[in-house]
Amino acid sequence: MEISYRVVFETYDKADTGKVISRKEVMEDVIYKPTNCLDFSMGFDKQIKLVQVVQDNLLAEKVKLVNIEKQQCPHCTTKLHKFGTHTSCFHDVLTDHDVEIQRLKCNSCGYETPSTIRTLINDKLSGDLKKIQATLGASNSYRESEKIFELFSCKDRQINNHDRIKKTVESVGGSLDRLNIEEKEMIFSPNATELVLNVDGGHIKTIEDQRSFEAMVSVVYRPESIETNKKGTRNHLISKNCAASIKNDNQAQIISSTIIAALKQGLSDKTHITALSDGAQNCWNVAKAIEPLCGSITYILDWFHLAMKFENISLPKQLKEDLMSIKWYLWRGDVDNAMIRFDEIMNLTKEEKHYDRIQKLSQYVSNNKERIVDYSEREKEGLVFTSNLAESTVESLINQRCKGKQHMRWSREGLNPVLQLRATIHSNDWSDKWRTAVLNAA
Repeated sequence: MEISYRVVFETYDKADTGKVISRKEVMEDVIYKPTNCLDFSMGFDKQIKLVQVVQDNLLAEKVKLVNIEKQQCPHCTTKLHKFGTHTSCFHDVLTDHDVEIQRLKCNSCGYETPSTIRTLINDKLSGDLKKIQATLGASNSYRESEKIFELFSCKDRQINNHDRIKKTVESVGGSLDRLNIEEKEMIFSPNATELVLNVDGGHIKTIEDQRSFEAMVSVVYRPESIETNKKGTRNHLISKNCAASIKNDNQAQIISSTIIAALKQGLSDKTHITALSDGAQNCWNVAKAIEPLCGSITYILDWFHLAMKFENISLPKQLKEDLMSIKWYLWRGDVDNAMIRFDEIMNLTKEEKHYDRIQKLSQYVSNNKERIVDYSEREKEGLVFTSNLAESTVESLINQRCKGKQHMRWSREGLNPVLQLRATIHSNDWSDKWRTAVLNAA
């Protein structure tokens, strides 16, 4: 006995006791005894074929409903007449479809009903396809995204070429940018007693006149959102909101987006904010912009960046050991003794290049002395003093996508939508926003 199966596409009238309207066999095959992992399932190519034929039939039924109520011309009320069909392309996640749409025309005034997919639904791509293109394009290079699509579609599809993915990222990312502006008018629940704000930046190689430009990133979270894994070896954030910008707009976008991120985390005029940064003035500017909206704010030079300044300086071994001793004073917030020790070491430094490096570090500490705190005391009290948690977010927001390949060069216009997508994804807002962003994409 040879056992086979068939898949049938059936339409029926649910209101009329399930009366069958049409019935069509869309796939038939023999069921074999499986012998390995290759023949146990239907097979990926057959799965796509099944999706293809089912979707073909479903789309054919849907387009029948498009003009079903249009019996009269909306301009002169003359009866509309059929005059052929128009075949239009529609692209879904795994499949492409040629959809035949009935054309209707008014013989009196010449009015014609919409007869292309684009005029009917304002696009020829499904929302799910645009969502996946935007997500992949924000996470991988456009050419890598093209290859991923080819792998899961079992063929090279023109709609998923790198240029199309780039356009989708730009349109959906631009839509998110506009959504973020609109969120200024929304009212969020102001119930956070304390928030932590980290602001940082990363330099991106550019195709523009200058060698590079700086992408600004901020992360806002509640201290109670820090969660430790079961082994107690690693902390992570279970809730955060991110903002990012590459625009040359006097920091207007990064400030506005950071305020929205803080509001989403519960910012109110009673909230205390702990703001951490690497010491750059443009980072402090973002934090200061939030100061009028909160109850109080504490500015802290991030210990992670401060310590790395010492680690990364290139000096002879003994001189480096002497310099590292200054960290002991800074860890305890004793800036005065740290500056005295800087002067002592510089007075003993003979080579000019070593002197200049130490002086530069000394100046960095001096410029940020008001924001250097007793880090050891904060650690004992369980208070935040470093941005290592948010630093991983900065790494994932900027570096992984924009700096991982040394040949990458960006324009501000090309990078900003990518950053908006990545900030939304890392804020866990993507699942709530993608539908609106796709529908409003230009």
